[in-house]
Amino acid sequence: MAVSNRFIALLGDGRERFSDKQLDQEWPTEPIVIDAYGVSDAYRYDGYVFLDEIWFSKYSRKWLEDSAEIDQLLIKLVKCAAEGCQSENLQKIVAYLAEPPETMDEVVRVWKGFYDPELKAI
Repeated sequence: MAVSNRFIALLGDGRERFSDKQLDQEWPTEPIVIDAYGVSDAYRYDGYVFLDEIWFSKYSRKWLEDSAEIDQLLIKLVKCAAEGCQSENLQKIVAYLAEPPETMDEVVRVWKGFYDPELKAI
């Protein structure tokens, strides 16, 4: 029997805090770390995990003043979602992009809300 992997994008720092056993509960899965170099379009993501509350600070030095770099990253992640993806975090990302908050304080609050310390939302 062939096993097809589900690709789960891991964003931010702190991969070592989550054991492979935790991620294997989403089996079959292959965690793909999205690093500061960006998103690989070689994968179609079935889920998204934000590893720490300030995950966005890894991807933009200007996140306090401007959301453009993070927004572009999130847009790429949406474009790379697997067809029929039911990810709760993907739905949060799409909702944020559809109606972004007006102030940077509100934007940062939404970004921080993507983080789930118990790895329950993927």
